[in-house]
Amino acid sequence: MKLLTINIIALLMLFCSTLTKENTIQAQTSNHKTNQANSPVLLKKAEAAYQNFKFSIAADYFESFLKDQTHSSKDVLTKLADCYWQMRDYSNALHIYKQLYPAGNDGNASLSDQIHIAELSARYGEYQQAYEWLKSIPGYELKAKAYKDQKSLNLMKKDSINWTLRYLNINTDYREFSPFLLGNNLFFSSNKPTQSKTESFGWDGNNYVKLWKFQVSDIDSTTTQPSDSISRKSKLNAKSKKLAGLYEYGDNKQKSNAVNILINQSYLNGDSKPIGSIVKGFEKIQFNAGAISVDKNNHIYFSSNYTKADKNNVNRICIMEGVYDNSGVTKIHQLPFGDANSYSVMHPAINPAGTLLVFSSDKSKGKGGYDLYYTQRQSTKLPWDSVKTFANKINTAGNEVFPNITADGYLYYSSDAMPGLGGLDIFRIPLQDALDGKGEPQHLSYPINSQADDFGWTQDSTGTKGYLTSDRLNGNDNLYSFNYRPAKISRAPRKSFFEGTVVEKESLTPIEGATVFLYEKAEKTVYIAKTNVQGKYSFPVFTTSDVVIKAIDNRYLGDCTTSNVVYEPQPSDTIQKAPRDLMLDKFKVGFVWKLSNIHYDFNKANIRTDAKPILDSLVTILNSHPITVELGSHTDSRGTATYNARLSQHRADAAVEYLIQHGIDAKRITAKGYGESQLLNKCADGVPCSDEEHQANRRTEVKVTGYTVPQKQPVNIDTNKFKDKEKIDSSALPTDFFDECK
Repeated sequence: MKLLTINIIALLMLFCSTLTKENTIQAQTSNHKTNQANSPVLLKKAEAAYQNFKFSIAADYFESFLKDQTHSSKDVLTKLADCYWQMRDYSNALHIYKQLYPAGNDGNASLSDQIHIAELSARYGEYQQAYEWLKSIPGYELKAKAYKDQKSLNLMKKDSINWTLRYLNINTDYREFSPFLLGNNLFFSSNKPTQSKTESFGWDGNNYVKLWKFQVSDIDSTTTQPSDSISRKSKLNAKSKKLAGLYEYGDNKQKSNAVNILINQSYLNGDSKPIGSIVKGFEKIQFNAGAISVDKNNHIYFSSNYTKADKNNVNRICIMEGVYDNSGVTKIHQLPFGDANSYSVMHPAINPAGTLLVFSSDKSKGKGGYDLYYTQRQSTKLPWDSVKTFANKINTAGNEVFPNITADGYLYYSSDAMPGLGGLDIFRIPLQDALDGKGEPQHLSYPINSQADDFGWTQDSTGTKGYLTSDRLNGNDNLYSFNYRPAKISRAPRKSFFEGTVVEKESLTPIEGATVFLYEKAEKTVYIAKTNVQGKYSFPVFTTSDVVIKAIDNRYLGDCTTSNVVYEPQPSDTIQKAPRDLMLDKFKVGFVWKLSNIHYDFNKANIRTDAKPILDSLVTILNSHPITVELGSHTDSRGTATYNARLSQHRADAAVEYLIQHGIDAKRITAKGYGESQLLNKCADGVPCSDEEHQANRRTEVKVTGYTVPQKQPVNIDTNKFKDKEKIDSSALPTDFFDECK
């Protein structure tokens, strides 16, 4: 059976482009939704965008069409879920799938939808649900069985304490993936922008993937390791990033004003970065180029697009070869393995001698979507032999991709159908065993593998240090360093810990000082932990039990989840991870934030042009969150207090009217003029101030006043009375404290 799960192919193909006449795709605005909701024309446009792989645009149209529908169309919901899946907006994809199948796997979902839902469930640690969706799909039986078996899942984490995984300071808001370590340099693929203004064609009109090079000495790991579990991205964040879909060659990473309002900070990697360079020779390649492998003779092999598209306008992938030295890559030529009209070949891995080439391909008659193939030759002076496929223990009904041949004789690769922790997991097998059809692939333990997609392994000569790619942080491909250090033999009792992270829901910023409660159902005991500066919490594990984990902070709405902890004697200390981050929402009643750059001209109430983008971003927030708000307008002190109160009310009314015109229900917004009663600086009546100082007081603030749908309320208990590492009886907490989590 040849079953292709499209989102995995999005990750796998990396470069493959559908060439269109458009250079840039613009998202639709909220008033567009208002004017065309329920229109047959709107649905027609949604279908056209979907068929042309413009998933972000299609999602906007589908959402608009569904807004006022009495009965949701299954076909429209299915396509909308697929749009979010392709954009890697996983939380919204799962939300739509749950609307489609509220009773679970009822037998009416397509195979691809079943695989999508299973992977989404696994990404959020809901392994039993993943099992239910995957168990009946041929070729996925072993993976489904592993999801059901808690001991099997625990076994995949047995070496956790031996691994150190760290986020690199060279990561950006774009995609960094497929690292390759060569001497003192780290090569990797990225679609981050270059000085060239050339942009790729395709559904999101962004940058092509190129090969970048950094000196290892310039690379550092962050002292704050990002979350190892999948965080649920908000719809707002997902839309602002415009993540690429089926042909994942570029992301539109322009940050929307809405994101700046909410978090007002740079991304985790910071603003100051070492400067790498595009490998010379690659800038001349018309489309995408990357995912390299280099032999001992400095022959470089990489994936790239064919120069021409097929009759359906699809630009497939081929393998190129060149010669690398410090001045760049020369003598680039195409190898004769793919077919521009029917299938791609990509992700080449060459052995040091240059006599064995392994690659991934979706050619017909394979076992899965993408399989691993190889070709050999006796000498680098001879042509390559015929292409052969690996044995069934390597290839599966899913996808096998990103192979790498290491100097110590192993074949590393990623698979999404072998028993693992989530999407793509990294496996290894002795290379000769793979060629001979013997042996079993070995699953690399957590934290190398996670509930997300993990791929692109490269290591140094010792095999204990290296780099890999993972999208475990917000669904974005980033580079991580790894270090393997076996635990020292000791007769001391081994310990087991349960760990997780608490973050702010919108910005995903770690929250320090949050109080986390772990309720052990078996003993009705509650353990207390306080989060550190990285938002991390840790509990010792003394028994096997179902647990509830809840985080609260008086500044936020709380969050909770359930899990299972297992106490088993192990050769070394073990760490069990929470199924997901606990995400505290700042949108609670009373929360106030300032709309930056919403200023007014002196003595006027009209909305200035420079204020409209900020109000547009507030429209996005209100479309994404079921909140009611007050828009409070403030003036400077010039003029009488009575006049300023009236002027500020007019300004607030103008801002509210703007939001209503852009599709926000008037019942959700209140206008309030505060006049000069709440100045931000010294500029009261009679105090000389500059125009800039007066303008700082002419502002608009947003305050959350309620919810349009029932919401969980903040827990009103004194968290200061609970101490880190404290153990209490569950009766010490309100009787309904954990009810929402069960």
